[in-house]
Amino acid sequence: MAEPVPFKIAVSDEQLEWINQRVRTARIPPGKDAPEEQIWQEQGLPASYARHLQDYWANSYDWRRIETQLNAELEQFTLPISHADEEHTIHFVHHRAKKPSAIPLLFIHGWPGSFLEVRKIIALLTDPEGDDQQAYHVVAPSLPGFGFSSYPRKHVCPPWEISSILTKLMHALSYNRFVVQGGDWGSMIGRLIATDSPASVLGLHLNFIIGTPPSPIWHPLAVAKLARAYLFKGAGLTAYEKTMFERMQWWNAAEAGYQKIQGTKPQTLNYGLVDSPLGMLCWLREKVQFIVDREAGFEWDDEEVVTWCMPYILNGTAGHSEIYMCIPKEGSSKPEDKMLLTRLFDKIISRTVPVGVSVFPKDVAFVPKWWAESKVAENIAFWKEREKGGHFPSVERPKDLVEDVRAFTVAANIKL
Repeated sequence: MAEPVPFKIAVSDEQLEWINQRVRTARIPPGKDAPEEQIWQEQGLPASYARHLQDYWANSYDWRRIETQLNAELEQFTLPISHADEEHTIHFVHHRAKKPSAIPLLFIHGWPGSFLEVRKIIALLTDPEGDDQQAYHVVAPSLPGFGFSSYPRKHVCPPWEISSILTKLMHALSYNRFVVQGGDWGSMIGRLIATDSPASVLGLHLNFIIGTPPSPIWHPLAVAKLARAYLFKGAGLTAYEKTMFERMQWWNAAEAGYQKIQGTKPQTLNYGLVDSPLGMLCWLREKVQFIVDREAGFEWDDEEVVTWCMPYILNGTAGHSEIYMCIPKEGSSKPEDKMLLTRLFDKIISRTVPVGVSVFPKDVAFVPKWWAESKVAENIAFWKEREKGGHFPSVERPKDLVEDVRAFTVAANIKL
């Protein structure tokens, strides 16, 4: 097995000048004459805001300063991982804690995120304030086709293949048993690691929980509860559960259209996104507008969103979009279009792997604990319904997320 190679972000002057030139000369289509909030909700990212981002990026944003900061903050590496007749170069952040009792933790991002999601929590995890607080050795990879990891050229790399690649990564780092933490696609990849390689998983903490309906044969009480809620307008649900279901229904109806294009023709979409840095920024920025908790005071600042976008631009491929091709397709008879169901949603994590769940109210996927106990995991050792936060708790509520990871570790009695 090869050794990890230290990695520093070093964008060439030529590539940076191309990006800046494309931002300066980007054409912005005219928008509607309507209030910005209305445009956000009905049309997408407002043209006035796109012009603001263009001006900021062209005249104020300093990538070289950000690049220096990231290289100073994050210890980064690459490692070749052979899997399914292809060699993948996996980029990852790896910080080891000083405490001898530290537990390895694999932090998995999703879309439209990246390894940058670990920035605000990595020091909290590796170097806790209290002597009695659990410390973690943190590994935060870029998924294949994302960021500084290589683009899978032979075929689409689905979540069940990514889970195997990341398990191999952890084993290559001599972490034979580890905790997994994930949201969005990271939650599903983490669940696949737990079902496919349970002996490697000390515990799984999720901040995104979704599942198919319970079985009337195996889970009649859960089905009865679900039917009652459906027939009688939320009867039997807590106020929190009802609100989360309503939010999920709104999201699927009004905000999830991107999944269709990314899940069917990602290559076509990315001819535009790869060639237009501002277009990529607007595509990603629009999707994160309504999945954070603005009511709790979180707002994306300009520097943060441009930096958030840069790993996608620098990667320059359709890899980030292709993962959506694995979403089950209605009406399809192809076995590969059902693989996510058979490999993930039709399996339940065994009792040997303790699971913890943190629910944040502005997230967009949810099942209640009684549902999750039927269809996700047999051993849910920790469940927390937070009052603030959204889809990116490591960015919005980093202390809350770390607090929950530690509380889960204690509740599940996880030790090496």
